[in-house]
Amino acid sequence: MKKVLIALLLAALLVATVGCANNDQTPEGMQNVALESAKYYLYVPENWVPSSYNVSGARATPEENGPNVIATVHYPDGVVTAESYWSDYCVPEYTATLTSFALLEESTATLGGKDAKNYVFSYTFGDTVYQCRQVIAVFDFNVYVLTYTAVSTDYGTYTADVDSIVSNFTFK
Repeated sequence: MKKVLIALLLAALLVATVGCANNDQTPEGMQNVALESAKYYLYVPENWVPSSYNVSGARATPEENGPNVIATVHYPDGVVTAESYWSDYCVPEYTATLTSFALLEESTATLGGKDAKNYVFSYTFGDTVYQCRQVIAVFDFNVYVLTYTAVSTDYGTYTADVDSIVSNFTFK
């Protein structure tokens, strides 16, 4: 009886150990920097520095104002599309608040397996020209915006990283 009890205990321990196997889906060479409460995973390269603020995001370099990526969620009052969110909310806001706002590129994209829109634009802050890429998707009536921002001279340096971040973005 003692041997049967020990065998059952060992079997239960084995099942518990297998059941607790690592379910981490983080792509190799990347880290998840999404807030724990986020309904998505934001994977960035391991060498990027996670944001020290309460946002889902990271910087490509140690400098506080270095090239960065953040993910945000917006809760619109009605039904929107990525295109209508861009044209009805983003463009008026950016035109009103960003000096020299200019749309450079617009294309289709995918974010978290959902159809999305990709917008690249520039603006000036002080004497510095910045370039941004926003990938916008609508999922469960919420608007998800992944934004990459860099000084225009550094923008191209991290586009491969950002492409990887966009392609690995996953909804929970």
